[in-house]
Amino acid sequence: MAHQALMLAGATGASQVLVAVLYLLAARGVAPSQFGTTVSGIALGTAAAGFIDFGTNNHWTRELARRAMPNDVFVGRLVSKVGVAAVAALIWCAVTGALFPGSHIWIAGPIALALVANQAYQVPLRSAARGELVALVIVADRVFAAVVFFALLAAGVATPAALWIALSVGSLGAAAVGWLLAPAEHRAVRPRFQFPWRGAHYFGLTVVATSSQALDLTLLSTVAGSAAAGVYGAVSRWTQPMSLLAAAFSSALAPYAARSSDLRATWLEVRRAVWMPFAAIALAIVVFFAAPLIVDVLLGGAYSGSAAVLRVLALVVIPSIICQPLVVVLQSIRRDRFVAIVMLIAALGQLVLVAVFSGSAGALGAANAALIAQVFILVALGLGVLRLRTRRSPGASS
Repeated sequence: MAHQALMLAGATGASQVLVAVLYLLAARGVAPSQFGTTVSGIALGTAAAGFIDFGTNNHWTRELARRAMPNDVFVGRLVSKVGVAAVAALIWCAVTGALFPGSHIWIAGPIALALVANQAYQVPLRSAARGELVALVIVADRVFAAVVFFALLAAGVATPAALWIALSVGSLGAAAVGWLLAPAEHRAVRPRFQFPWRGAHYFGLTVVATSSQALDLTLLSTVAGSAAAGVYGAVSRWTQPMSLLAAAFSSALAPYAARSSDLRATWLEVRRAVWMPFAAIALAIVVFFAAPLIVDVLLGGAYSGSAAVLRVLALVVIPSIICQPLVVVLQSIRRDRFVAIVMLIAALGQLVLVAVFSGSAGALGAANAALIAQVFILVALGLGVLRLRTRRSPGASS
């Protein structure tokens, strides 16, 4: 598992760097307004893919790893979900193209379809604990995108258009690679429609709750103004490298946790890879102490207020790193309803606290709201795991 998690972390990190380069090249030489409409459409398509998925990929990974879902049922649901995404994309393109002919919002359709297909065809590999093959698919996605992007530039295509086309083709190419690498029983085509979201609603609610926490920046801007949002937003993404190791660890953990009979068996599977979240926590501690220097060097004196925000966000990421594998473990042992309730309460509470705190404390208030929400999640999930362990211990009373 440690080997797979490390490969997933490396592949994800490399893909993030490559896509950042593509965004940089696409933005050069065009007006911000022109580039902004394109990236807004890409962002909308990315969000739409999450809503279309609604937790089905995580649910399918668990069920396939536990051998609780027949292969023909899985294939039928997968093909049905991709089909629904294709129909939705066509309708979106037709409607937005007719109503907003000068807008680029229609590109959300192909972006969403490509992402849904890409992520869905990784499920057979993830459920089989083939993290090295998932890493290959992730890298293939960005390599295809880069090749297409530079080919379109050579053909004289405008850089914003080249960007969204390249990202779409890259994801579709990665979906094809995932399909080719999947076991034969998962490559069949089932023309009969099967409802894709059956049994995945609590997984979906967890995804929606987690995604809604990203609205804190928008709410902060509304309550405290654009200056506070700038101070917060300038450093809010700097914790992603810390989360990368934890996310890779949790992704590799999912099939092992689903197959394990109890918490002890899960621990025996993952203990060799547990250094990854600990390394992420150590990095967060370093960022906490070095925040003033980091902000001064990278942003300058105008963003001196971001140092305190970055310190709090470094603390936020520590419980977040611990919570990611706890979520995976609880969902894998069919406690997805409990996880969904905890995440919904935390998301709602965080947004309420942002509205309350940021009026007087600005960006620092929003950071403190995120810290309180993450501590709540950690305590709640920790108690959930402890309660489960107590119930299943040999000496526990019934």
